Amino acid sequence: MTTRRLNDFQIPLTFPGVRFLRSGESDVCETRSVLEESLSNSRPTVLEHWGPLSVQAVHESEGGGIVFGCQDGTVYVLHRVSVSTPTSTDPEASQINESVKPTNPTRVSKSSHSNSRSTSPTVASFALSPTFNVTAKPRVVSGITVEQVEAPKNYVDFEDEPDKLKDILKGRNPRERHSFSDTGSEKAPKSTAGSIVEPVPPSKRKNQVSRSLLSAANSRCPTPPPFSVPGSPRECNSASPSDTFYAWALRYHIIPSHSGFGHAIKAIRFLHDDHFFAVLQENGALYVYSSDDGSCAASIRVDEEVSSSSGIKERAIPRDKWLWCNLAVLCVEDSVVLVAMAENKNDASALTSDASKGSSETSRCVLLEIITTPSDVQLRRLGQWDLNGPANGDNFYEGQDGNVTFFSTSHDGHFITREFELRPSPTPVKATSSTENENNHHYGPHLPIPNPFKAMMSHSTEHLLANEDRGQNSSEDAYNAYLSEARDLGILVPCTALSGLRTRRSDEGNLLGIAWTHGEIAVFEHSGQTLSLFFRTSNSGIEDVEWLDHGIYALSFEDHVEVYRMKTVDADNEEVDSSKATIQIQPELIRKIHVGPHETIKFGPNSFVLTKFSEDIQQVILYSFSAHEDSLSPQGASHILWQAKAINLGYPTITLTSMLPLELELIIQGYSDGLLRRFSLAQMARQSEKSSTLASASMKTSNLPLGGHVVGLHVVQNNRTRERYIVGGGDDGSIAFWSLTTFELVARWTTFITPLAKVIQFEADKTGPLRGCALCISRDGSIAVIVIDGFHFLYLIPGSTASLKRICLGGNNLLLIYSDHRVRLWDAQTKELWRSMGQEKAEELLAQGGWSELTLEKDACVPKTYWSHVAGLLDGQDAASSLNLNLEKLIVDSISVTKTISTSRDEVREILLTLDRLRLILSALLTPGLSTHVDSICYEKLGAYPSSALAGLASPGTTTLYDIIRPQDVWCLSSNATASRALAIIAVLRAMSLFEELTDGANAVISFFTTSLGPCVGPRFKPPSLEFLGKLWFEASNEFRQPIRTLFEATISNLSDEDSVKVAEKWQHHVPSLQPDAEKETMNAALALLICGCVASEKYSLLSINALMDISKSISLYLNDEKSIYRVLAIDLCSRGFNVWQHYIDAMEILRSMFDLATSVRKDSISIQNVGAQARLAVLSIAAGNMPLFMGTLCLDILTPPTMEHRRSVLQVLAFLIRKRPYVLQPNLPRLMEAVVKSLDPNSTSDRDLVLDTATEIIGYVVKTLSYVYSRLAVGTNEGAVVMYDLKTAIRLYVLEGHKKPITALSFSPDGRRLVTISLKESVVLAWKVGSSFASFFNPGAPPRQGHGGSQPFKTLNFNIGSEANISTAETLDLVRVEWVTDRSVKVKIRHSVLTFST
Repeated sequence: MTTRRLNDFQIPLTFPGVRFLRSGESDVCETRSVLEESLSNSRPTVLEHWGPLSVQAVHESEGGGIVFGCQDGTVYVLHRVSVSTPTSTDPEASQINESVKPTNPTRVSKSSHSNSRSTSPTVASFALSPTFNVTAKPRVVSGITVEQVEAPKNYVDFEDEPDKLKDILKGRNPRERHSFSDTGSEKAPKSTAGSIVEPVPPSKRKNQVSRSLLSAANSRCPTPPPFSVPGSPRECNSASPSDTFYAWALRYHIIPSHSGFGHAIKAIRFLHDDHFFAVLQENGALYVYSSDDGSCAASIRVDEEVSSSSGIKERAIPRDKWLWCNLAVLCVEDSVVLVAMAENKNDASALTSDASKGSSETSRCVLLEIITTPSDVQLRRLGQWDLNGPANGDNFYEGQDGNVTFFSTSHDGHFITREFELRPSPTPVKATSSTENENNHHYGPHLPIPNPFKAMMSHSTEHLLANEDRGQNSSEDAYNAYLSEARDLGILVPCTALSGLRTRRSDEGNLLGIAWTHGEIAVFEHSGQTLSLFFRTSNSGIEDVEWLDHGIYALSFEDHVEVYRMKTVDADNEEVDSSKATIQIQPELIRKIHVGPHETIKFGPNSFVLTKFSEDIQQVILYSFSAHEDSLSPQGASHILWQAKAINLGYPTITLTSMLPLELELIIQGYSDGLLRRFSLAQMARQSEKSSTLASASMKTSNLPLGGHVVGLHVVQNNRTRERYIVGGGDDGSIAFWSLTTFELVARWTTFITPLAKVIQFEADKTGPLRGCALCISRDGSIAVIVIDGFHFLYLIPGSTASLKRICLGGNNLLLIYSDHRVRLWDAQTKELWRSMGQEKAEELLAQGGWSELTLEKDACVPKTYWSHVAGLLDGQDAASSLNLNLEKLIVDSISVTKTISTSRDEVREILLTLDRLRLILSALLTPGLSTHVDSICYEKLGAYPSSALAGLASPGTTTLYDIIRPQDVWCLSSNATASRALAIIAVLRAMSLFEELTDGANAVISFFTTSLGPCVGPRFKPPSLEFLGKLWFEASNEFRQPIRTLFEATISNLSDEDSVKVAEKWQHHVPSLQPDAEKETMNAALALLICGCVASEKYSLLSINALMDISKSISLYLNDEKSIYRVLAIDLCSRGFNVWQHYIDAMEILRSMFDLATSVRKDSISIQNVGAQARLAVLSIAAGNMPLFMGTLCLDILTPPTMEHRRSVLQVLAFLIRKRPYVLQPNLPRLMEAVVKSLDPNSTSDRDLVLDTATEIIGYVVKTLSYVYSRLAVGTNEGAVVMYDLKTAIRLYVLEGHKKPITALSFSPDGRRLVTISLKESVVLAWKVGSSFASFFNPGAPPRQGHGGSQPFKTLNFNIGSEANISTAETLDLVRVEWVTDRSVKVKIRHSVLTFST
């Protein structure tokens, strides 16, 4: 599950303008922000915070945050903001009692998304197939079915499968089981024990002092407690004191790609000084997020099956269904270990309150080492344990001696400890026991894992070995987790499994703990090998327990919180000093705070924060109190940290519930009124005066509504007619088909009890009975098989409690693979269940071949476009309004289209459409208000416009959406968020700069975002992250690397000298030359070289000689390693800092390597990084800045090459330079041409033939017109001489000396008997006789006679063209031309001047 980055650079865009529709212009729409609206409709399940929760901290400082996970698997984060505290003068505003409820306006809340079943009549009786309890093929009248298919209101689960399936086959109703609606209750889950155990009457506890003290306070009967307690505070559900101001704001919403039904957040833990926090979903997905911006730093699936060492009775893997419920963080020496814990859902379903019935519960622990590098966070699996006992009784603690103890509880309430330690990994040894191999189910490569808890059944000491680490996280110093023999220290609560266990370290270094069940609570201390039970009291209704301080703890109930302190008493129940010999410890109630119903709660030392989310009000409230007896107050203070904005709507709201992107500008929306609509991308993104859009403004609307909200939109195709249809569902369980071209509803059935989730379609040429069928899959895994051609409903396959992952079809066999590793085999033709099996058996069956396989995640019928869904099964309004844009692909395609030479009207239209798209995306990315000058360029010159679209941050497996109030806040979130936003803007602007009229404006804005953004934002500005940009650069396309490089280099240039040194010191020890062989090719090493190399090339004087030497060696290492995937990095650094590296490595060898890479044509050298093209560009750069060394290497390798292949490579490089940068070679042209001519040695025929083509190409480009007449080559020099070569003999013939200054151009006459040389510096044209004569036969190598004595030219022709003669060397190649009219008449064109001479 862990990946380095997304396939392409993506930007999430949210379109709040179409999330609400209004029916008329007069409608007034007051709305919350899209994130606030989603939060108000969420159901929190777990709450954590970082930073203090005290009121003073809220008012005085900025920082900290509150994180709460929700039932839908997403995470919301509130950040503290700096505000001034207002002073209220209204006495009635000082406190709001519970009796004072806010008014009840019409709200956009959970009620607006309530499930709605269709009101159409249900068919009372219908034909039954032997297996499926569904209708026969329904009739289609006018394209829309009128009969309904009634879904079987049941699950077929594996434990009851034989009996249930027999009942279904006989036409009976199966036994009842919990349905989806049970898990979707709006009310927070309560302790199951609390609902079946009555409070113990006081009369039965009169002889139990400690029980009486505690239970009386917790009893729901009105009997007063037998001791004096302070007055309890009044309930403060909506308290708003006069000095309270909402100092907390919603900052961002984290949406994992796998979220929605079945992905509830169960635990959150903070890591690394609160810079990161870990989030655990109930399905086993574990994420590590940054607390700054919500980006995903790492992720893994802890539910992946590995060899499991368990201390419980061996069971087949398909019998275990794990519900992941808790996280713990453990620091062992220098390692940080994250422990994920799960309870077995199969065992949990069998638990009862009566322990004598033999119930048991099992749990699983997965240990993960958190490895932090300068570039990322990695998770390495250490091992997996299966235990007898509840998951909420497992944890660790560190003793005074530094030893770590793992403690757990058994199903009968015993407290069990084991010593824990991490040791270096031993050499892997294969298991030799065949029995052990049969009992352990292995998935993927691993080390054998012996049973760590075998001591529970025997007295031998065992240890745990971790599974072999996979992928790039492996290292030589990897650790394994070891456990000692189990020790049973006694009973905490007899004969029952615990509901929870909370511990803390005492002042003496011992372990204090509170264990509770459905009817009892026990407080104990663990020291050494002894367990001391302080007291055990009866209680009921406890939802949570937390230690507040040493000897002080809090109990959370459904509507109130009680705070207790532990006091020492003597035999007369009088409080005494704890130093006395005979004492007892009893609880004393010191606080009772009424808070009302709530979902989650988190305690601090003197405060707690909780959430209250109902249809009427959504609040996060802080309660402050003193936990010490000497500072009692009549009531605690409550402060509302956050509250959803109340809104008034004067009309029924139409809410966006789903979107289906078909093309970049073709996006179909589904709404809560059951209709499909299509708004243009411009309508979705443009900002309007009103926060909602007119429903009538849609470009297209479907004709008939569904009975509920439209969800699960997909596209399928009729293979016979090639017509495409939109497939969607309603939240009433219906399935509907619309024509894509007309938006007409053509068919509909009500089949499911949960909404539609996925639609898949097998390829026509690979399937038999399912050819031309769409498989519509609901959230509970039920499958409706529908024939697209004619819209015939075939049958319904019942679902399971586990989610469906894969569907395989082989002939008539349909194999369904579920997330709990259970598999069902159906006959797709006879509609019968053949058998159920484990996944291992299914994999053996698939290995035989002949199967077509589809996965629900990758093969759903959703078009592959520039857009992708944020989360497929999420119902949140911000998720429904958001799409991920593949910006990298869009930019690459836009550049390709823009560079196309338009030859038709359609091509011109496509180019203009591309520009409109770029303007739209730019408008969504810009943050106006930073600079009026830049805003005027963007909106006036570049054609951008105000946009309502909001941009988020995409990270591997996660989308983060932000609730931004001010534009500059976008640049103050984190360095990653700044880098992502700035890169997106620069990439779009670079694509727009290809349009000539926009070039200057686009470059000006690019300059602003690379150099001036920080000063305009202010001191809170977060500069772009070099690590973020570097990771993108490694895998980006060439077109996208350019904006990355632009921003990367600008960021380094903007660093102060002090910051540059800090960056270099952070990374210089991670460069590849300093790493072991196994880590030289890691991303971390390559990223270190990229950052250090760029800093050194720009500011080499700040780095030490040793650092520069290490960087240079690393470049040489990558460059000379043919298998290195980071060769392109070494090439890039060579082109930018060769003048630095040449002092520390063999520069000539580096150049030779570049020559070979630039001319390599081997297939194995071709890669997506395009090393050859990068090497050629690097050669150009090096040649421009290091000409002496470059020319020396070129000439030396041409004349004395190590191999003839190398000579050919060098000549090819030379030909490339002459084509691309001829002016660079001009000063050294005579020396170079002499080397080229000598390479054509006629005495070496084979060598000459090898380089003949390349040498000829070089000469041709040099002289512009190849003259094979007499096989002569003339080369002009900067000294004014003309050197004549004989190409046939590869020798120099003679030198013509007539000019005193550099020669600008020269040309042979058509018959080869005249040579004209031009020097603009002298303003003279010389004509030479160069043809062969009778005298040259007797004197080879002598210059021809010019018709007069001496070495003077045949003719000297002066001219004067004034300032037009002032031409640079590079310009002469284009502005000076020689044209021969006849063999003796020539025209010389210099700029606009034309000179005609006779030779």
